[in-house]
Amino acid sequence: MSETPSEGVIKFKYNLKMSKPFEEELFINLEKWRAILFKMNLIGEYPIEKVGFGNLSKRLNKIDDSFIITGTQTGKYPHLNGSQYTKILKCNLQKMSLDALGPVAPSSESLTHYSIYSTCPQVNAVFHIHNEELWNFMLKNNFPQTSKEIDYGTQEMAIEAKKCIGATTAGIFAMAGHQDGIISYGASVEEAGKIILETLKVSKK
Repeated sequence: MSETPSEGVIKFKYNLKMSKPFEEELFINLEKWRAILFKMNLIGEYPIEKVGFGNLSKRLNKIDDSFIITGTQTGKYPHLNGSQYTKILKCNLQKMSLDALGPVAPSSESLTHYSIYSTCPQVNAVFHIHNEELWNFMLKNNFPQTSKEIDYGTQEMAIEAKKCIGATTAGIFAMAGHQDGIISYGASVEEAGKIILETLKVSKK
């Protein structure tokens, strides 16, 4: 980390309908990858600032682009349970608002995830991680990247995410204006996760 992290603050309006914890079968494949990424410190919490980073989601319904996502400020936990995930039911990028269902407030990056799902029906999983070395590698080697002037969790970031993925159905891009921030996406949870691992390998050669 070369700068004070900017992460975790929700910048949109949300209507959360409280519910009981979700059944494990709804998020178990996400949780398996989250555990891997947590062990690699790609998801976690900055120790000094006590600010969490990283979030994962998967699509639930192609008709309305609903998805399940890790709850806000859950990065510090090595494992999550059904009380730490949220369903995003409906989003409005123009109004910067969303409707959610769950026992916890949604991730601050929920609108960016939605932007990707709504852009490409073939994308079924979105992973947001942090890693300074990989982030710098991607910026220096012309990987797709968002503008340096655009911060996380904003309407502008959601629009930039659309531009980064273009017509692709799987890939990875750096969030140039969000220190250490990286997003991968794919047709499955496995594909989104493997893209991160493969890009990490390339960066270390």
